[in-house]
Amino acid sequence: MKRLLFIITGASLFLLGWFAHPVCVPLSAEDLKNFNVPIEQRTDRDIFFFKTFQKRNGQWCQCKSWLSREMFF
Repeated sequence: MKRLLFIITGASLFLLGWFAHPVCVPLSAEDLKNFNVPIEQRTDRDIFFFKTFQKRNGQWCQCKSWLSREMFF
């Protein structure tokens, strides 16, 4: 019984981690021009509280959790 509970708990934690892991897509220069509020001033957050717009390796990216990207494009 304890083994089954351990397996279920482990599988649940794995799925939560998989759904929550961030997926980042680089933004083009054209995308950056179309922001009404400059990207540096945006404070948007994902459903798992990730900062949506992040600068990675000198390029702006839109980062969302895997679940958010799958469900809400």
